[in-house]
Amino acid sequence: MRTFLIILGLVLAVVLWRGYEFASTAGLFRDLEPQMAGQCTIVTGVVGPEDHTIDPETGIVYLSGYDRVSAMGGNPKPGAIWTYDLTDPTPVPINATPDADAGFQPHGISLYIGEDGSRRLFVINHGNGEQAVDIFDVSEGGLQKVTTVTGELLRTPNDLVAVSPEAFYFSNDHRFLADDFMRPFEDFLGLPMTDAVFYDGENFRTVAPGITGANGINVSADGNTLYLSAARGSALHIYNRDAPSGDLTHQKTIDLPGMPDNIELLPDGQLLVALHPKALELLAHFSDAAQKAPSQIVKVDPESGDVETIFLSLGEDLSAASTGAIFKDRLIIGAIIESKFLDCDLSASN
Repeated sequence: MRTFLIILGLVLAVVLWRGYEFASTAGLFRDLEPQMAGQCTIVTGVVGPEDHTIDPETGIVYLSGYDRVSAMGGNPKPGAIWTYDLTDPTPVPINATPDADAGFQPHGISLYIGEDGSRRLFVINHGNGEQAVDIFDVSEGGLQKVTTVTGELLRTPNDLVAVSPEAFYFSNDHRFLADDFMRPFEDFLGLPMTDAVFYDGENFRTVAPGITGANGINVSADGNTLYLSAARGSALHIYNRDAPSGDLTHQKTIDLPGMPDNIELLPDGQLLVALHPKALELLAHFSDAAQKAPSQIVKVDPESGDVETIFLSLGEDLSAASTGAIFKDRLIIGAIIESKFLDCDLSASN
């Protein structure tokens, strides 16, 4: 009986400890003060613009989107890659994949620009119940699909970053699949079981194991540093990257005031990271899109570790922001299941 009580006490202690840790990570004790970024315009017409990136030379935004609510309900609809030209005085989203069917469910994207100016867009695709990376050539005529990459290590891919015309890193955001009974335990307990994987154009290999909810991923302009967000860990991991081999060496971790999502680079080497500061409100938003969830974009200095909020709303304009990217004085903010995104003019006064 005594042994049983000791074991029961230890179990209860672990549950209480992890419960408090979960509540802290979920933002139950976090107060939010809205902070706008210039003047923001709501742009409609793109369903589920979860990830986007901006061509730094042309000012064209590439947005990936699909209807996650319909997909989770067993009725997937065609997803799309959209373009949005920031050099146009009156830009509108244009579907760059109009012939896609319901088997195209794009998630994380990455634009690779070669030394010769050639461009390729890498897209994670969850369509047809499979996990793949579709690679497109980018030209003035639009997107032309080159190839599709599949493999066993593409378990639960979330985001990716291309480092050559064929090679890329990607994050798996869960160890267990959605229908696995262990999935809720992985989330609640914050088990460090996710990873980042490198595909060298021929083979896959895990290069960053033991991450608590791997999510956004990107590399520095010189390719020597890799950034990986840990959503469940509320942290940003920074790695030294050996370009010839693709190997990573952990350098440091920066704590963040929320659950980080996608990562975009700024010209000065700083990072823009989208955060989910209230996880339970995020979950409520997933269950009912009418429920608002806060959106936060922070600027992170990877050298000093300084974190500065540049945008924070309680969700009235956009709920559950997942990506923020800047081109000159324009901040584009996307979200997970909304049918809109924000185009913010940073030069305008609030």
